[in-house]
Amino acid sequence: MPFPMPADASFSIVKRSLDCDYVMPTLEAASDYYELGYLISGDRLSITPDCSHPLHAGTIGTMPPYIYHRTIPLSNAPYITYLVKFKPDFVKPLTDALGQNILDEIYSQLFNRFSPSMNSRILLYFQEMHELYESDSPYRQFRIQCILCDLLLVVLNNRLPNDVEDDPHQNTGQMIHKSPLTPPIIDAIYYMEQHYQENPSLETVALLSGYSASHFSRLFHTQLGKTYSEYLTRIRIRHAQDLLLNTKKSVTEIALETGYLHTGNLSEQFKQQTGMTPLQYRKSNTHAPALP
Repeated sequence: MPFPMPADASFSIVKRSLDCDYVMPTLEAASDYYELGYLISGDRLSITPDCSHPLHAGTIGTMPPYIYHRTIPLSNAPYITYLVKFKPDFVKPLTDALGQNILDEIYSQLFNRFSPSMNSRILLYFQEMHELYESDSPYRQFRIQCILCDLLLVVLNNRLPNDVEDDPHQNTGQMIHKSPLTPPIIDAIYYMEQHYQENPSLETVALLSGYSASHFSRLFHTQLGKTYSEYLTRIRIRHAQDLLLNTKKSVTEIALETGYLHTGNLSEQFKQQTGMTPLQYRKSNTHAPALP
C-alpha cells in the first residue's frame, strides 16, 4: 500500500502530490478502515468490481473496506489529493447518534460531486484536519473527530446525483459494469489504459491475464457489456478528447499519439462515439467533459 494505515492508529490524513501519470501498482482494498479522498487537482479513472467512474478536481472518492479498486490517470493535470483513512471506532459518536447503517448510506456512492460553492467549503474541512493532524495540539484527536463526523454528513446531504452512462454520445458519468469485474479483468483494463497507444491485441491482453483469447473475450464482454475492441476504442477516444481540449496538437498528431495510423480512422471512430468530428468537438466543446 502506498499510504498504509498506522497499526496503532484509528485515523490518518496525508496530502499527496504525485506525478500526473501515477498509477496504483496493484489492486488495493482496505481491511478494517474506510477511505475518504478529496481531489485537489488531477483527473483519474477509478475502477472497482461494480463500476468505473471519473474523478476530477473537487470530487470526493469514498471507499469502504473490502472493495478492490485501482485508479488510472485521465489527463496530464497535476495529481494532488488529500487522503483520509479512519476506523469505525473513530466516528463512534456519529454511529451512536444515527445508527450503524449511516456509514453504509454515506459510502453507498463511491464518488461524489458538489456545487462549486460547496467544493470550497469541503476543501476547508480537509485543510483543517490536515493542519490539526500535523500539529501537537492536545485536543487534536477530539477536534479532528468532530470535523470528520460533520464532513461525512455534509457529503451525504450535499452530493449531486451521479449520472450513469446510457447514451454513447454523452459518456460523462459512471459506467455500471454488466456484472462484477474479477481481478484479472480489472488488471486487463489497467494494461489497456497504459498501452492503448500501442493498440494491444486481444490475444496479448488475454495472455497477460492468464486466459485463452476466446475465454478472455467471453469474460470481458460478460463483465463489461462491451467487446474488447469497443472498450479499447473508448479508451483511445477519451484520450483524444483530452488532447483536443488541453493541447494545440493537430488532429494528425493526436491520431498518431492515440494509436491510429490514419487520421481518417480517428475521425470516423470519434464521430461514432461523440456525434461530431474531432475539429467540431474542439471548437464547440472547449469545456465539455471527456469520456469517463
